[in-house]
Amino acid sequence: MKKLSCLLLFCCALLVLHGCGPDNPYGTAVVTGKVTIDGEPMEGITVSFSPSSSEGTSAYGLTDDAGNYKLTTGGAPFGTGAIPGSYGVAFSKTEAVSSGMSLGEFDAAVASGNMPRTMGPPKPIHLIPEKFSDPRTAGFDPVEVKKSGKNNFDFNLETK
Repeated sequence: MKKLSCLLLFCCALLVLHGCGPDNPYGTAVVTGKVTIDGEPMEGITVSFSPSSSEGTSAYGLTDDAGNYKLTTGGAPFGTGAIPGSYGVAFSKTEAVSSGMSLGEFDAAVASGNMPRTMGPPKPIHLIPEKFSDPRTAGFDPVEVKKSGKNNFDFNLETK
């Protein structure tokens, strides 16, 4: 009976300790905003924050149908934000070019080792101007994510 009580106490202690980890192990700050293209919101734009220094972690988000986004840092729970610091910002919305093969045909070609020479990785079709996909050409100054306070960054991508 004593062993069972000790085992039960040990299991309870493990459950309590499991819940005692840090709520925000990455030290992120919530970052939100809105992206518009020529003043109109667009769903499905990937918003990327790339650290200005070599020491940092990128953060990313996806716009909803109203153009709103909320950033996530890799590995952190969704919407937790970005690590405080300076970031270049980029935007993309792409779709892959089809190879012209069905999925079954592609799988059969891979399995047989007879991939066509012209077959390479799919190339993206940019649904917004490609210049926005690189922080150096997107046309926006770096943003500063603060440890506390409001980190709301809105962007209007001008295509005209």
